Amino acid sequence: MTLGEQVRVALQALRANWLRGVLTALGVVIGVASLVALTAISAGARAGVEADLERLGPNIIILDGEFVIQPDGTESATDRTLTQADLDAVEQLPGVTAVAPRQNVEGLVVSSGRVQASPFVSGITPLYQLMHNYAVAQGRLLSAEDGRDGRQVVVLGERPARRLFPDASPIGRSIRMLDREFTVIGVFARKGNLGDENLDNQAFVPLTVAKRVLFGGEKVRSASVQVASHHVVPKVMDSIDELLYERHRILPGRGEDFGTEDQTELITTAQAATSTFETLTLALGAIALVVGGIGIMNIMLVSVTERTREIGIRKAVGAEPMHIQRQFLIEAVALCVAGGAVGVAVGVGSAHVISDLAGWQTVIDPASLLVALSTALAVGVLFGYYPARRAARMPAAVAMRFD
Repeated sequence: MTLGEQVRVALQALRANWLRGVLTALGVVIGVASLVALTAISAGARAGVEADLERLGPNIIILDGEFVIQPDGTESATDRTLTQADLDAVEQLPGVTAVAPRQNVEGLVVSSGRVQASPFVSGITPLYQLMHNYAVAQGRLLSAEDGRDGRQVVVLGERPARRLFPDASPIGRSIRMLDREFTVIGVFARKGNLGDENLDNQAFVPLTVAKRVLFGGEKVRSASVQVASHHVVPKVMDSIDELLYERHRILPGRGEDFGTEDQTELITTAQAATSTFETLTLALGAIALVVGGIGIMNIMLVSVTERTREIGIRKAVGAEPMHIQRQFLIEAVALCVAGGAVGVAVGVGSAHVISDLAGWQTVIDPASLLVALSTALAVGVLFGYYPARRAARMPAAVAMRFD
C-alpha cells in the first residue's frame, strides 16, 4: 500500500469508531488548548512588563524628599528636604547622567467652569518629560521658555482633558487651579496604568511657576535621577545615600529625611514572576499532553487487540511488518494532529474570552501555535510507536488463530 492509501485506511478506521476517537483525542485537545491559552497569557504579561519599562524610562532612580516637621509636630505643606543644591550635587556623582526635579501637592482641584477634576498636578521641567518618555497627543509639551518666562500653562493627561472638555479640544482653553488661570497647551499621549497609579490622570505645569504660584517654597518633593546603565544603579543609590547623609547632617541612628527607589526593581520583580509563570505554563501543558498521550497509547493498544485477525490476514497476503507499523502509527498521529488543531482553536478562543472578561492582556504568537501543533504531532509519534511496533511484531500464525 502507498502512503496515501494507508492514510485513507487510517481515517476510515478512525471514522468507524469516531466517538472513541473523539474521547481519546480530548486529552490532547485539553493539553494543547491549555498550552496555547496559558502561553498567550504569559506573553501578554511579558508584553505588559515591557510596556511598563517603556513608560518608566530607562535606568531611573526616584529620589524622594520628606516633609519638614515643624516644632509643633505638624508637617509643612510647602517646605521639603531636597534643595536645588542637593540635586546639583547628585548630578555630579559618577554614573549620573541627568536629574529632573518634580514638585507636587496631592488633592489639588482643577476646574473648567462648573466641571471639576482632581488630577495629580506636578511642577516639572522639560527634561522630566524626556526622561519618562512622554509624547504629545494634542498641542505641545512644556518647553524651557515656558519655565523661563513664567508662563501659566498646563499640559493635561487624557483623563482630566476628557473630564474637563468632553465635547471640545482643550487646546487654548483655560482652567483654574486655586485662584490662578492656566492655559492648556497640550495633552500628552496615553500612558496607561503603572501598578495602582493611573499615569493618564496627571497635569504638568512649569516647575518655576508651580513653586511661585501653586505650591510655594524653593525645595522640591522628588527628582528623577537617570544613570548611565542599569548595572550602576545600586552603586549610584549608595552614593546618593552617602551624599545626602552628609549634606543633611544626619547623625548615626537617626531616620533619613529622604528616600531612594529603583523603580525598575518593581518591574524586574514582575519579570521574574512572569518567567516563573511561563515555566509553570510549560509544565502544566506538558503534563496535560502526557496524560493525553497515555490515552492515545491505551486506545491504540485496544485497537491492536481488536484488529488482531486483520493484522494476521494482511501479513498472510504479504504485508511487511513495516507497513503494519506505519498503518497504526498514522492512526495515532492523525488522532493527535486532529486533537491538536481543535486544541489550538479552543486555546485561541479561550485567550480572547479571558482577555475580555478578566481584562488581562493576551498575545497570540503564531510561532506558539506552530509549536503546539508540532508538540501534538510528536506526542502521536511517541505514544503511538509502541502499539504500532507491537502490531508489526505480531506473528501471522498467532494473529490468524486469534478469536
